[in-house]
Amino acid sequence: MKPTFSVDQLNRPEVIRNPYPYYDLLRDQSPLFGYRDYPPGTMPGVDEPKPSWVVLNFDEVAAVAWDHESFSSRDSLQEESSAPTLMLVNHDRPEHTRLRKIAAKVFQPSSIKALTPAVDALVAGCMDDFFVPDQPVDVMADYCAMLPSRVMAFLFGMPADMDRDVRNWATAFMLSADITPEERQSHNREAMAFFERHVREQMDRIERGEQVPGPLLDAFIRTEVEEDRLSFEEIVRFCMTATVAGAETTSFYLGNLIAVFADFPDIWQKFVDDPALFDAIYKETLRFHGPPQRLFRVATRDITIGHADIKRGDWVACFFGAANYDPEAFPDPYAFRLHRPNASRHMSFGYGIHRCLGAPLAQLEAESTAHMLRERYSGIERTGEAVWQDVSLLNHGLASNPVIFRGQE
Repeated sequence: MKPTFSVDQLNRPEVIRNPYPYYDLLRDQSPLFGYRDYPPGTMPGVDEPKPSWVVLNFDEVAAVAWDHESFSSRDSLQEESSAPTLMLVNHDRPEHTRLRKIAAKVFQPSSIKALTPAVDALVAGCMDDFFVPDQPVDVMADYCAMLPSRVMAFLFGMPADMDRDVRNWATAFMLSADITPEERQSHNREAMAFFERHVREQMDRIERGEQVPGPLLDAFIRTEVEEDRLSFEEIVRFCMTATVAGAETTSFYLGNLIAVFADFPDIWQKFVDDPALFDAIYKETLRFHGPPQRLFRVATRDITIGHADIKRGDWVACFFGAANYDPEAFPDPYAFRLHRPNASRHMSFGYGIHRCLGAPLAQLEAESTAHMLRERYSGIERTGEAVWQDVSLLNHGLASNPVIFRGQE
């Protein structure tokens, strides 16, 4: 008999640390009603989360995520919060179509590929700053926390010494920092005030014909699709969205990738022997240790999913992390399989029209990190317990990841 476990217990710290066995306890009952939790940007202790349906099976998660007509991404709780609404993540068509056309041009593969030398330099600099061969280091305290923040600062033309500010803004907005509502509001206000000032200054410089730092911000300002450009407010909110999502989720992914190398020495050795295996390792890590766990949708009509009759206005929590561990979709999900034939079906970047546009940038940071680790170090060993964060079920990632990078002989 399965242990008793209810959907309202999903926010317990031990579940957040390792949610997958608990998803299994609920999977046969999915969808279930009664889960309450916070979307990104809302204020725990101030906002009141809505009760929602929980969807855990791969096919049901895919159905909800794909059907953007029946399940809206507009988030009334987030819109009513003091924090800014996210771009694309919280938009529906037709506005989503317009914004995504412009953003897709900004994030086109050739533009991301052109960032490789700059990202490689930032990766090398972070490793120089934080790694000492044969000495224990907690990669979550420095490298994984700071590399994505430094990348975001570079992309938006921010002073390099604002990397810690970016980190604080991201962890506050994405709910992984265990801070007071007042501190969270302060970080949100500070971030928005900075981007409003910074974007205006950069737009003025462009108007004067001057070159501006920050390739991503420059692209947001200049990009035009069908004679349509982003407004000042939209540029500011895109900066906020890309910064908080790009810094936070990528930070967790880098830590999870390094954990795979430390905890599965055979995977590390295979990568050392054949660096072309990175793509397979990257995809299976996204399934096995994918940071994004869930996002909310709101039903726009009465609809049936599985056995559940979902009513118009009901909230639905799509658990992408649970879909990644559905044994019907991914046999033996608790095994890290290097050559899993359908690893690319993972849902860590979402599904449908809201699939993450920043995924190529996250991959660039991960790929540069992996290849530079391979060049610099002979091995990666765990030197202490891996401690998984237990603050928010929004992301699955490590709070502490102590390892040793062995020097080349």
